[in-house]
Amino acid sequence: MNKKLYRSRSKRTLAGVCGGLEDYFNIDVTIIRLVWVLLTIPGFIFGILAYVIAAFIIPEEPIEFYENNHQNVDNGINSQNQNEQK
Repeated sequence: MNKKLYRSRSKRTLAGVCGGLEDYFNIDVTIIRLVWVLLTIPGFIFGILAYVIAAFIIPEEPIEFYENNHQNVDNGINSQNQNEQK
């Protein structure tokens, strides 16, 4: 098992940190965002600073990785749209 942590290209609101954590830990991105907000409330500056540091440290998902992992999803959507048009 050779998983790597990347910032997400598809599930991003700001920098894709939470989307990348979702892919890495296989947890819903909404839960990760809620936990991040709850941890940021007591120490606002610390939470924002941690996110900014993570955005700079965690590399963005490579294009090849993105295309390979999301090709099946795109094909499923396209075939579903084609079936609806028939």
